[in-house]
Amino acid sequence: MKACADCQASAQREHWGFTAGCAGCCARAASRSPHFRRVRDAAMQPDSQYRRLLSQFGLQHEQVRAAAAADRIGS
Repeated sequence: MKACADCQASAQREHWGFTAGCAGCCARAASRSPHFRRVRDAAMQPDSQYRRLLSQFGLQHEQVRAAAAADRIGS
């Protein structure tokens, strides 16, 4: 998956831009959601609300975890 300009910028510095239709931006948006944080902080399996979010964006949990790791805002 090729990173768009917004994905590249968010890996370099705090960045709040998103590109419509970019899977990386969707994963980054999901990683900033309260659903992902709840699941991550509780070290639990994805619950129904979080799975619904993943389905809405067409993502896998691993993609969201990778986006969270690359996002400077989460660092």
